[in-house]
Amino acid sequence: MQARQLTLADVDAARALRLRGLQEHPRDFGAALEDEAALSREEWARNFQAVEWYGVERDGALVACAILRIPAMMKLKHNGWIHGMYVAPEARGTPAGGLLIAAIEARACAAGLGILKLLATSQNARAVRFYEKCGFAAYGLEPDSHRVDGVSYDSLEMMKRLNPA
Repeated sequence: MQARQLTLADVDAARALRLRGLQEHPRDFGAALEDEAALSREEWARNFQAVEWYGVERDGALVACAILRIPAMMKLKHNGWIHGMYVAPEARGTPAGGLLIAAIEARACAAGLGILKLLATSQNARAVRFYEKCGFAAYGLEPDSHRVDGVSYDSLEMMKRLNPA
């Protein structure tokens, strides 16, 4: 298993894994399966290039992915945001998630970022524990951050201070 930054050549595999995560765990993401599945391949490719995608492969198949977004605005570019992290069930309990976070942190440090932030659905105790093990701490709660089938979910705002290179 190895984590790496994905390239445009990986867009179809990343799209498939992302849609799988949205389908299997709709309450754990702010994005909706219906919205992302409706995007054309060209829209996916364009969106894919606007952020940095990272993935972990096992036996040639993508089993984990996440997005790193680094704001371009002068006052915010010391922050990095992790979005859409998903580890396929067959890769849970393996190093995949930790490898993914480590790759993103290495890139964030190399880019001089001081903080990594993310949102985790507060009801997803497994994800919250994982992020805490990776050194993230909750600093706030976004109530009613998203709704799925009429049910509201809160998101924990989590962050980790980095030591940039």
